[in-house]
Amino acid sequence: MSIAALHQVFDETRRLAIAGSNLAAGDFRLKKLIPTLQKSGEKAPVFAKVAEGVERLIDASPKDSASALLDLSSLVMAILYTQGELGGKGPIKPIKTIGIALTQTQTPARLLKPVIEALTTGGTGRLETIREAHQQGVFQDPRLVNYAITALNDRYGELADVMEKIVGDYGPSIVPLIEETIAIKGKSGDARRLRILHRLAPEKARPIVLDAFENGSKETKLAAVSCLGEEPGDLNLLMQQVESRQREVRELTYNRLALFDQPEVNELLVSRLKEDEAWQVATAMRERHSKSRMKKVVELLNESLSELQPLLGKSKLSAADKKLVDENLNCFLAGWSCFTFRKDAMLQKFAKEILDRWDELLALRGKYSRGSDVIHAIATWSLDNGKPAQVSSIASHHMDAPEELLGRCLQAATQSYSPATLYEEFSPLYLANVGEKASKKQGRKTAQQKLEYHRYTELRTAIGHLGRGSLFDEWNPMTESELSQKKGGVRLDSRWLDNFIEHEDVEMLIHSASAKDRAALDFLAEHVARNVRDNRIEFEDQWIAYKLSSCNYRKRYEVVTMLLGGLSEERDRIRKRKGNHYFPNVHWIAKAVDLFSSNEHKKLQAEFAKIDETLVDELMPYVR
Repeated sequence: MSIAALHQVFDETRRLAIAGSNLAAGDFRLKKLIPTLQKSGEKAPVFAKVAEGVERLIDASPKDSASALLDLSSLVMAILYTQGELGGKGPIKPIKTIGIALTQTQTPARLLKPVIEALTTGGTGRLETIREAHQQGVFQDPRLVNYAITALNDRYGELADVMEKIVGDYGPSIVPLIEETIAIKGKSGDARRLRILHRLAPEKARPIVLDAFENGSKETKLAAVSCLGEEPGDLNLLMQQVESRQREVRELTYNRLALFDQPEVNELLVSRLKEDEAWQVATAMRERHSKSRMKKVVELLNESLSELQPLLGKSKLSAADKKLVDENLNCFLAGWSCFTFRKDAMLQKFAKEILDRWDELLALRGKYSRGSDVIHAIATWSLDNGKPAQVSSIASHHMDAPEELLGRCLQAATQSYSPATLYEEFSPLYLANVGEKASKKQGRKTAQQKLEYHRYTELRTAIGHLGRGSLFDEWNPMTESELSQKKGGVRLDSRWLDNFIEHEDVEMLIHSASAKDRAALDFLAEHVARNVRDNRIEFEDQWIAYKLSSCNYRKRYEVVTMLLGGLSEERDRIRKRKGNHYFPNVHWIAKAVDLFSSNEHKKLQAEFAKIDETLVDELMPYVR
């Protein structure tokens, strides 16, 4: 009881230290403790001293109250520190430990603080902070482990997903910190913990996975489904979920079912290619190859085209016929997408059969799809995986290919024809239409002329993709064959560049010229100079600046500075106009400057005094 009284005295002195010692005069809370302390003082004199200190504090004047409070609190604190207990009640048990293989324990606080704030607060920029910290190895510091685990519940889903990977990388030693905190009725954070637990300790996770599968919330059930498929007994559980009302559950179920190469599973997955979720099923099958499943899919593809055979001879299709075309072509395209990464002999044979039906399939037209979609899919696959005869077959159709297939024909021609032959086969289409872009009589064209012009525009795009150093690469992903062509150095016949120069086709020169094409680069440089002189700078001039810089053109510095001077004058003119001022960005000029040598950067800095300040601000990050 006396020790309890001392604790009460300590609490009261702490309160008065905060509120002010002058409030201690006549304090009733301290007065009621004096009798207890005096009684304990009969056996232990130290308690009598505490009672005296309390009385002194209560009776002290405002001037002496501070020293009286300090004396009392020091005495009480000293006594309490000497009265601590050693040991504890109950049996001795080993403490559960975890061995996290983290070695970086000397991370400075200036690095830890922003990471902890990003993990525990809201606001923008947190994700980038965490990613940078992860790249620098900051999360190897054990002081961040608990913060990282807590961040699995972050309301920003993308950040929480990143933390799921980071926490999982801690390894099996992290298991004790998460296995007992998973709530199967919880939200996304618990789902992430469950996936981490299954990844690191499948045996420990198994009972929780099954419980969450049967009784969990939507989030934890989805996580449980993603953890099934590695045990034979999981097949029955997954087969029950293919009819789930939740679309996310069904899609995850297809992914896990694809792990089982069994007749009933293959039958189910292939049959779903005919339904609304065909593409989700195709994605699941693409990741897990099975020869028996592949045979069934090919049978389905043949079946889809067979159902359309009666429609090939019809001159006009009804609404029901067009719907049938759409359904079967969608089924075909989804099924064929299962083989994106396959090169099997069976697929080679099937692709050849489809390409042999080129003209026949082009006649198919539904409301939303057409037979050319099928040919495009087969041709794209063949360019990456087909035999030379197949690729040559695609190239041979360039004369009658619709616009959506012309690009694939040109790509096939680069693999099958010499540069000279490719020019002779494809240049007539370019030369026949190159002057039509500026024609004022486009509205008077016949249907055939319009079709040819559409083919011409597609040809321009396709040639641009083939050129070395094409700017299209900046924003368009390339197929495997396009990447291999880039590596091999696809080079156009020089007559193409002669045609582009003759017709002043700046766009095609930008996409097709290489560092060796000096005449083309000189033409582009002169084009910029002419536009600057005439005060009619175009966005293409920025492209030209980047092209010349990337080709290490001998006068690239002069061209860029001349263009910057013209843009400075243009911005001055814009400022003089009434209303809001909008300055076009200089993204491509900045990229051109970024390629400059250190000497060119020094020269450019000396020119900044003559350039508009807003331009300088945009270019400074790229000047070294």
